[in-house]
Amino acid sequence: MGRRGVRRLARVLVLLPLTAALSGCFASPPQIIALDPNRGSVGVPGDAPIVVQFDRPVVRSSVVGRFGVSPPISGCDLTAAFSAKPGAPCRVVWQSGDTGFTLLHPGAELASSTPYSFLLQGGFSDPEGAVNSVDHRWDITTASPPQVVAMTPPQGSTGVPLDLPLVVAFTSAMAPAATRSAITISPAIPGTRVVPNPRDHGRFVVLPGRPLQPGVAYRLTVGTAATDEHGQALAAPVSSSFTAGTMSPVPHAVVLAGGTGPASEVDLAALTTAAQGDPVADETELTAPLCPDASGCGAVPHGAPVYGYLSATLSPNAAWLAAVEVDRTNAAGGTAIAVINAATRAVVHVFPDASMPSWSPDSTTLAFASGAATMLYQVPTATLTQLPPGNPLLAPPVWEPRGELIVLASGSPAGVQTVELADALVSARYPVPGLTGASSDPAVSPDGTQLAVLRQGALGSGAWLMGIAGNGSAQPRLLAADATPLGWTDPGTLLAVSGAGSEAPALVQVSVSGGAEQRVSPAPAAGAISSVSLSSSGRQFGFIAVDGAGVPQALVESVQGGSPVAVTSFPPGGLSAMAVSLS
Repeated sequence: MGRRGVRRLARVLVLLPLTAALSGCFASPPQIIALDPNRGSVGVPGDAPIVVQFDRPVVRSSVVGRFGVSPPISGCDLTAAFSAKPGAPCRVVWQSGDTGFTLLHPGAELASSTPYSFLLQGGFSDPEGAVNSVDHRWDITTASPPQVVAMTPPQGSTGVPLDLPLVVAFTSAMAPAATRSAITISPAIPGTRVVPNPRDHGRFVVLPGRPLQPGVAYRLTVGTAATDEHGQALAAPVSSSFTAGTMSPVPHAVVLAGGTGPASEVDLAALTTAAQGDPVADETELTAPLCPDASGCGAVPHGAPVYGYLSATLSPNAAWLAAVEVDRTNAAGGTAIAVINAATRAVVHVFPDASMPSWSPDSTTLAFASGAATMLYQVPTATLTQLPPGNPLLAPPVWEPRGELIVLASGSPAGVQTVELADALVSARYPVPGLTGASSDPAVSPDGTQLAVLRQGALGSGAWLMGIAGNGSAQPRLLAADATPLGWTDPGTLLAVSGAGSEAPALVQVSVSGGAEQRVSPAPAAGAISSVSLSSSGRQFGFIAVDGAGVPQALVESVQGGSPVAVTSFPPGGLSAMAVSLS
């Protein structure tokens, strides 16, 4: 190599360390490449995580003490958050590889409708020592607080139905636990529950434990403890004052509930909801009094119910309740019917040695059995009359829709079951034209012209049809073999149990014109078929089924199908549903 080449190589060797030094001095610093929520975001939820993303790993300790926010987040120390453990009100979680961090603050929510300015001060660095010396600021604005958009009943309402649920609707989905405890009713009603609509988390239904009292002024209040699903609290309490009126004239479920022995409680549930998914308002109408005597009350020990309920039926207009009570203090028992004003729960009349009550379609007359006699009690006039003598009743009387004819299922001293007719207007009692042999389980068509019965004998056992009320010339005919009538769903369709008493009974709709059977779907379990009760409208039926916790509950289902709706929600270890009937 010549002298000139040697000098050139020497210059190159001298420049190499300088070039290396300059490249280290001018390496690019770590950069913020993403923010969530992004700068300028509005409507940010109060519990939204704050995410900062870098373009490379950074040194954690270089970030601590440089991250801040104005105004401060109440209950959150941002410096301490970098070393906080899970479960702390706020803590910082680093991403894998230290390429970013997230501020979690579930116990220190941002205030609603508030602008926040976040800051990451310059001075944070990457592991190679490159430092970002620029202050980074970004602003966000939190969402407005939740608001109550509607309360049912509205402020100032009068004549509010005693038995319908109360509703509170919010602008956003709400936290169930906090919101439930923030909704109250005054005067307080024991057993009241607040339930969120499972399909609309911004809708809460208030289910009083008992029907409201007529003429009483109530106040429904939502306090500021109510928060949305992101922790934003209601800005101010909201309330609605209203005055209660009467029972709602809608179909009801009447549920007998108890533990062991006869039922100790009668519940009413109006079968109407304001929105899909709203729970049914199951309210306690009657509760048997408990024995107060430390030494017991006859056959009843201290603290046990002194009487039980064997059945109960509500009038179609929901004005009157007839409950069959049995005296538990006497080992011999003895039943009585108590006629009760459903609104005030005041006893109107008590009929001793009475059972099997049934209300007329116009709600004015109660037919029932008193010993071997069949009685009619007119509530408006307090008039009691007796139908002509005959065999004693075996089941509650069945009224035809006009309220003139009564169908009686009775039994002879020889044990033969028969179905006969009675005229409530002229007090007459006579056989069903063309019906002979053993018969039971009568059901009258919605237009009152046809009667379905379970007929047994040589002519064929099953559901038979015959004409009544001006259609008596129609000859009885077998409609469906091995079928027991329950009621009519419409003038052309009979609801029946096929194979009653077998291991696999089925609930079926039978076409009156041709006898074709179609199973009701979804069907109650085989063990629940015997508890089925059809509403007077024929559109719904109720039954008793065991829930996932093993507690028998009352349910209601449409005869046209669809998921059953729970009427009761008894917890384990307490009462359970024993029977259900629909008005």
